[in-house]
Amino acid sequence: MIEIRYMRLFLVILLWLNPCVKVIADSIHDFHDVRGRESKSSNLSLDQVVVRGATIEHKDANHDGFYSITFDPVQGATGIEFEWNNEGHYKHWTVREIEAYTDFGSRIKIVSGKVIPGAERTSDKPFTNAFDGDVETSTFTTSSGTTAFPQRTFLQLVPGNHSLDRIRINDVAGNGENGRMKQIAVRVTTDTDDDLKDRKYIDVSNLSVQIFGENIIEGELLPMKGQSRTQGMKNFGSQWSDDAHMLWDGAVNDSMETSIVIDKESKYNLQFQLTKAPDYGQFDIYLDEKLIASKIDLYAKDVVLSDLINVSELQLNKGQHNIRFKLLGSNEKASPYRKNRYLLGLDYIKIINMLQNDEASEIDLADIPSIGKDETTSISNEISSINEVENISLKDIQPILASRCYACHGDNGKVKGKINLRDIKSREGFLENIELTQKIVDALNFKEMPPEDEKQLTSKEHKMMSALFGSYLDTYIKESGSLKAIVMRRMNRYEYNNAVKDLLQLKGDVYPLPEKVIRSSSYFNPSSGKFPNSIRLSNRALGKNQIEQHILTGVSPFAIDLQSEHGFNNRGDELSVSPIMVETFLNLGRSIVNAPEFDNYSNLTESSLFNLPKATPITRNLLESHLSSFLEKAFRKPISPDVLTRYASYLESELKNGKPFKDSMKKLITAVISSPRFFYISEEKNSNIKTQRLSSYEIATRLSFFLWSSIPDDELLSAARDGTILNPKIYESQVNRLLESPKSKSIAENFARQWLRLDQLITAVPDFDRFQIYYSRIGCEQWKFGLQTMIEPLLLFESIMVEDRSIMLLVDSNYSYRSDEMQSWYNDEIPFGKRQNRNRFNTNSQTFTRRALPSRREGGVITSAATLTMTSEPLRTSPIRRGAWVATVIFNKPPPPPPDIIPEIEQDDAEIEKKGITLRQRLVAHQENESCASCHKKIDPLGFALENFDAIGRWRDNYKSGLDIDSSGEIFGESKFKDIIGLKDTILRNPEWFMRSFIEHMLSYSLGRELDISDKPYIDNILEKVMHDRGKFSTVVTEITKSYPFMNKTNQSER
Repeated sequence: MIEIRYMRLFLVILLWLNPCVKVIADSIHDFHDVRGRESKSSNLSLDQVVVRGATIEHKDANHDGFYSITFDPVQGATGIEFEWNNEGHYKHWTVREIEAYTDFGSRIKIVSGKVIPGAERTSDKPFTNAFDGDVETSTFTTSSGTTAFPQRTFLQLVPGNHSLDRIRINDVAGNGENGRMKQIAVRVTTDTDDDLKDRKYIDVSNLSVQIFGENIIEGELLPMKGQSRTQGMKNFGSQWSDDAHMLWDGAVNDSMETSIVIDKESKYNLQFQLTKAPDYGQFDIYLDEKLIASKIDLYAKDVVLSDLINVSELQLNKGQHNIRFKLLGSNEKASPYRKNRYLLGLDYIKIINMLQNDEASEIDLADIPSIGKDETTSISNEISSINEVENISLKDIQPILASRCYACHGDNGKVKGKINLRDIKSREGFLENIELTQKIVDALNFKEMPPEDEKQLTSKEHKMMSALFGSYLDTYIKESGSLKAIVMRRMNRYEYNNAVKDLLQLKGDVYPLPEKVIRSSSYFNPSSGKFPNSIRLSNRALGKNQIEQHILTGVSPFAIDLQSEHGFNNRGDELSVSPIMVETFLNLGRSIVNAPEFDNYSNLTESSLFNLPKATPITRNLLESHLSSFLEKAFRKPISPDVLTRYASYLESELKNGKPFKDSMKKLITAVISSPRFFYISEEKNSNIKTQRLSSYEIATRLSFFLWSSIPDDELLSAARDGTILNPKIYESQVNRLLESPKSKSIAENFARQWLRLDQLITAVPDFDRFQIYYSRIGCEQWKFGLQTMIEPLLLFESIMVEDRSIMLLVDSNYSYRSDEMQSWYNDEIPFGKRQNRNRFNTNSQTFTRRALPSRREGGVITSAATLTMTSEPLRTSPIRRGAWVATVIFNKPPPPPPDIIPEIEQDDAEIEKKGITLRQRLVAHQENESCASCHKKIDPLGFALENFDAIGRWRDNYKSGLDIDSSGEIFGESKFKDIIGLKDTILRNPEWFMRSFIEHMLSYSLGRELDISDKPYIDNILEKVMHDRGKFSTVVTEITKSYPFMNKTNQSER
């Protein structure tokens, strides 16, 4: 039996046998290049475009963006013709800025143009300047009638002996309803007739096209400083993107400053969409203090959009880049805004990667490390060593147990950890005590035993014991042949909210949920493959009114469901229903449908369900047909005749008594959402079979509650009804659909929040006198900055999820999402400038921007301010709590509960440092108790790796007393590190540690139960696939949904 602990070895062996394999844990430590879901707006793949001769044909309407068209050089070219053919009646597309090039790089100036037929829309610039590539160019619009009469555009090149070989169109755009630009034909002329349309144009040869999409950053979502703020623009028309822009005002020589983040080094186009108005100024634009556009005049007599400002050929490095608009003055016709000030309005910035399609996508074999002679010899030795330990018996390791283990676990009545190995004398004994066997395997895997001050196992002894006890685990799993039972449970309040919202088609939540940390969801669109660079949002807990204010009058949530000690709040053992809880659900159901806002808040009230069937007479059969689909969706199973009759009979009796149909339906809905059939999640049992496949409805329900924390939607329910969800291909497509739905945000809201234990941050209270900077007085109350830092790890998680990146970025990422105040928190010696306690930081909405991180001591969830603060004491750090958090969250190896009596230790590090010792030295003395030392030797090094961060998560080089900080340590008995970066490197070199832990956490969440030994082989299988894909997020999710524990149920007793 070969366990996953040899994964790294086998990857090397695999490479040795097959040099085309690229995934090698020991040689690839940077996971930032892993991205499974590419942005659908960043690049249009060529399979959506067909080139036929000199004509570009589009397969669909998804082709907004930048076009690069190349062809064989045309010597002596004097002009260009485009023929545009739209699809659909009254459709048009806007074309901006056409540029011509020679020798694939030198621009040829376009001096004039003509469009036939069709009116020219040129804004306030003459049409002859529409194509010259300058920043103040105009646009033209293709005619609505081009289906019947293709529109032709003729362009005059500046005189000269040009060899034209490339044309660039900086923007071809529609409004989403324009159909497809069916064809674009490209022709070139060498004639010199005065009238452009009279020249003879010839099709270009060997035409190819690359289409680049755009990364649009809304102005109102960019980082804002000083006088910058958001202004809604609906009152001025519908042409502003997202109906808003960033507004700024200043005096001459003042500047508006913001920033963008570039994902990778490349050549870019930047396009600025600005606003014009009577009181707007003239500006220069700087990028990283380099002038890129000058004298942009934003005066206009009306409030309108400016022409798109295009700045091309910008070589930009990966990371953050500062943009500055300097106010030069104003047009003589402009009126000042508030004495001598003028305005600037920024609608959006487009970032276009000019080289994206040119990048090689194939594996570069030169990047694969070679294996030298010494390494080959080492591999051969490893293989030989594995062969030697395959047939080990208990008799073979008895001498090892006697010399290394019995002294603490059996001799002379000594049984550390209540483990007596001497009493177990046979293979059967270890199989009967399988939990002990599992502990032995874990201790061997992570080299926790023997203790470090005892003689250690040799390499061969370690492999012998690992092979033997690992084989015992495999034997037990194979012979038991069953899974741990999932206990029938009710929905928790987060799931109940989502389920009612989806069933009743509500426009928002049922009640306020502090569990939803981030108070916005419009930005979350996994199907796009692109997480926004800037997001305007707030934390529900930031403002008190955001917690207490009702959504529906009189509707309040039931008490929060507590998270299990090392798991989640969706476990059946803890989600039972008492008689009081039944009454709570009934009252809650009544309050929802009787709320005065309900009729306008629920789209269901406008559906056919709330309309009395028109057929007469109204029979019970008719009412049963009317209700069947609704009840099937609510109860997630085929509706039995007796249940259907019961609800139809109630409705029938209401109608016979003259009750209004709408009121009767509300009463029926109350009964439905208060019914155990609705709020219980259960699976049918068959006592004759140990384990069986889930039914189609059960797998649909398990899938939707895993990925959406809600009931199946109509499409998923349809696949369950006709059984097609049991088809592997249909099932996989449904998994992908659910994962790419905005509703999958629940994975971040419900899973990630609990996995990271972020609720602990709400109760963390750093000492006010020592950490005043952590507090801001708003009104009469002190608000904590931690309620803003809580958002950072969740946005990182969401970005990894949306862009399908590697989960290893949760350990170490080179970017993060932070507000300006958070950036100051991490980087400034005194955060927030000179602000005092009152209104020190913002407790309302903030713009969180993707920022490149300056140091690897930042990045990932371990070193986030939220984590570091919630694992500290009020007056000092807590290496024990921090170490326990890392052990639990990152490695899924939670330490056992502490003993009842714990020796006191000073709660103030100042008291410790007065004695001339550090907290680390104090804890060493504290752990002289033998019963404490074994656990603390595992968790304390993980906590001390974070000791350079103080109790509120800010970096420090030394203690306040001047004493040095020692953040070195050792993990799993063999991997030493010097500091937090060293700890991260150790984890990255051994990615299977974290990947296994994350899989275990997520699998436990998906099943709603604690994992046990029977799940091990399936976790191993998932880990193998995830390792192969280098931790890709979607691989974790899809492999869990395909795993045996997820797709099957046990018919054993639930308790």
